[in-house]
Amino acid sequence: MYLKELQVYNFKNFDEKQFVFDEKINCFVGNNGVGKTNVLDAVYFLALGKSYFNNNIKQIIRFDQDAFSIKGTFDLNEKTEVIHISYQIDKKKIIKRNNKAYERIADHIGLIPLVMISPYDRDLISESGETRRRFINRIISQADSNYLSSLIAYQKVLTQRNRLLKYFTANHKFDQNTLDIYNEQLHQYGSVIYNKRKAFIRDFSVFLQEKYAVLSQKKEQVNISYYSELELKPLKDLLVENTQKDRILQHTSKGIHRDDFLFEINGRPIKKFGSQGQQKSYLIALKLAEFQFLKTQSEQIPILLFDDIFDKLDETRVEQIVKMVNDKEFGQIFISDTHAERTENLVKNIHQSFKIFNL
Repeated sequence: MYLKELQVYNFKNFDEKQFVFDEKINCFVGNNGVGKTNVLDAVYFLALGKSYFNNNIKQIIRFDQDAFSIKGTFDLNEKTEVIHISYQIDKKKIIKRNNKAYERIADHIGLIPLVMISPYDRDLISESGETRRRFINRIISQADSNYLSSLIAYQKVLTQRNRLLKYFTANHKFDQNTLDIYNEQLHQYGSVIYNKRKAFIRDFSVFLQEKYAVLSQKKEQVNISYYSELELKPLKDLLVENTQKDRILQHTSKGIHRDDFLFEINGRPIKKFGSQGQQKSYLIALKLAEFQFLKTQSEQIPILLFDDIFDKLDETRVEQIVKMVNDKEFGQIFISDTHAERTENLVKNIHQSFKIFNL
């Protein structure tokens, strides 16, 4: 699988631009602000239906315009697939596959497995559990449509339950029977999500440890573990026990939306006990583990995007990454970098066909 051609219109800083790609390595070089990362984000958008960097879709439209579109032509199992994404202000985002619009955008997720490695990944260590949950949700959702459906349904019920709790407070009312209906639905969907996360972490942690061992030359041991209060008791029991607390807070305080994933080095939290270099290696190993997991779950080799990471790593780590991507297990790769000469030397060492785009 690979992306043959990309067309963008009013996407971020581009008015209208077209790219024809190499099926192996594609590099975007130029000064900061010319749009290197935006090209990678457009590729990401085609696979996941949203931006990697910006949750506000209106801010993705080029300044002073009212719509954008992205069109990608892929080779999937030697068959051409055209994905077209468009959005106009105050209208719904539309994703089309071969000119046919999806009824549900969720149905598109998983068709094009993809992994982005970016300096912004440091938020996975420094930010709250919500950031790590989004990361894990995105990986599992690309491989398991049932997980994604359960996640969407859970979030919808959670929103409804929170609105009900606010309604109780505003109107000085309480109806346990109605609350129980939402409790049962949250328990049903939450249990599915919890069990799938547990199974995922068992497999994923092995991939993480393997990738980190290569990057660090086996100097440290790392792990990822899953924390959920559902380990202690079923969600329906937690919801009942915390009814009074939820009424006071006016939101649901227990559930899989409160889960977290712990990143560890030598048995300790990497956020507190990992050096800057160790944290960088951990994050890259995390993303390469994501690549490995998606590859085992999919009939396709995922597309791999490297956004400006070689400027943030020392030579040893870059060398280890180059050795890994030189392996036949990798497919199409996109790289952004500010240094043209460094990029050219890098891709020549990989011994694959390549194109360099100067922006």
